[in-house]
Amino acid sequence: MMEGIQTPGVDRRKFLKLATALPVVGGIIATVSPLLRLLKPNVERFGIYAPIRNDAPRGDVTVAATLSEVARPWDFKYFVFTQKYPQYTPEGFKAANVPGVVVRLPYKIRLPLSWVGDVGLEAKVIESDIYVCSRVCPHLGCIFNYVPNWEEVTAAYGGYVPPPNRRHALMACPCHLSIYDPADRDVPGRVLSGPAPRPPRTFVFEIQGENIVVTVVEPGGIA
Repeated sequence: MMEGIQTPGVDRRKFLKLATALPVVGGIIATVSPLLRLLKPNVERFGIYAPIRNDAPRGDVTVAATLSEVARPWDFKYFVFTQKYPQYTPEGFKAANVPGVVVRLPYKIRLPLSWVGDVGLEAKVIESDIYVCSRVCPHLGCIFNYVPNWEEVTAAYGGYVPPPNRRHALMACPCHLSIYDPADRDVPGRVLSGPAPRPPRTFVFEIQGENIVVTVVEPGGIA
């Protein structure tokens, strides 16, 4: 008959355990938070639950080219994008310049921007005859060139002879002779020759009036 009756002592014990645990948890937070901020000054106050929130690289919005500068097929323009990476000092960031190239293609392609959703962004332009990529070679980080004449690729970049359907402007790395096709319909920036393990990393861009504005570059290093 006494099975359904709960004794007050049970609730009292739970309360005492909770009352004892709260100061302990509070003490841990009060100790760990300043220690974490000492090691990582860019962590927000009491932000130990999200210590890498401010670690995403940030870039300066950059006018990469104007539409008139790349008005015709195979026109191109080099530019430099400033990428800021978090560092664990009071200054908070270190800057690195990422060289890029804008290329006007003779036809529209679906831009390789599958990575954009992974960083919590949304691309305004997903199909275009404008292709914008980093010039950092994914092999070992050399700076590759845009080569308007494919015959120059054959003569000066290891002797690669593209098939007839690729005899147009290409991109070529002078260090280890990787060759890329910016106009490949299926894989823009496809590696045609050389040791590069993947196409160059791409930029998110949008058209603002006459300007082609880049806002972020695909994250990741070489390879």
